[in-house]
Amino acid sequence: MQRCIHCGCHFANHQATVMKKIKLAIACLLCSGTLVFAQDKIYRQNGKIVQAKVIEVGSGEIKYREFDNPDGPIYVLESDRIKKIVYENGKEEKFVDNLRDPERYIDQRKNAIKVNFFSPLYGFTEIGFERSTGVGKGYELSLGLIGLGKSESLGFYNSQFASAKRDQAGAFISGGYKFGKLPNFVLFGKTKMSHIMQGTYVKPILYFGHYKENLIEDKGNSTYEVGTQQVTFGALQIEFGKQWVFRDKVVLDYYFGLGYGMDDKKEDFQDYNNGYYYEDSGAFNYANARFGQSPSLSFTFGVKLGMLLK
Repeated sequence: MQRCIHCGCHFANHQATVMKKIKLAIACLLCSGTLVFAQDKIYRQNGKIVQAKVIEVGSGEIKYREFDNPDGPIYVLESDRIKKIVYENGKEEKFVDNLRDPERYIDQRKNAIKVNFFSPLYGFTEIGFERSTGVGKGYELSLGLIGLGKSESLGFYNSQFASAKRDQAGAFISGGYKFGKLPNFVLFGKTKMSHIMQGTYVKPILYFGHYKENLIEDKGNSTYEVGTQQVTFGALQIEFGKQWVFRDKVVLDYYFGLGYGMDDKKEDFQDYNNGYYYEDSGAFNYANARFGQSPSLSFTFGVKLGMLLK
């Protein structure tokens, strides 16, 4: 039987030993290649590549562990700082313009019922419905009940001082379409995504309504009485506002608007001699205020508070 000239062992045994070593080396190489491949790669916007094991991909951030420390701490990275993730199975997920991706808001509530918080102090109550139709856009409809709120006191002289209530009653409707900025905010220098219905906006809106109310009428000879008038009004405006959403449940909306309004309202007649005067230079129509004789510039403002619905 032949022996190896190097170690003196039988040649067949030597050949088997060499084959085992070759197989072991191949196995090590395959294992090493598998370990290199079995990792996620996070490509950041600053050019860095993070070797990681991705744990969770959320709407505004991802969570991961370092690949060489699988039992170590969990790190969090904002989505807007990531270009893409290449997973261990070769799948690639890009984060280009991710703030506009509707899928990132798919689980959020996109309907809201809102109440004009201060409207009862001005003699009406306004209830609105808003629906988001996409990132940075949506429509809003409102119903106002004029009279469901504070009734103004009217003071006048009729041989002696007298007073009456405005006693307004009526309704108005409004409808507008929102165009908003991306729903994100900046905190400590970092951009974080928030809710699809949050952010600043511009809203073209149309108002139309009708109501009756008391007013003071001049009957001549320094005699004044309480009369009634019917008022129809309308306005086309551009409203500017900002809306906040808290915990996907509560919504807070602040806005003001300018536009053109018209109505057939008469102002109370008031007597210069007694500190009263007649002036048709403006009108308050509950939903909005008109400056100057109709038609003229109109103005709205308000704070709305509401709840989000599925």
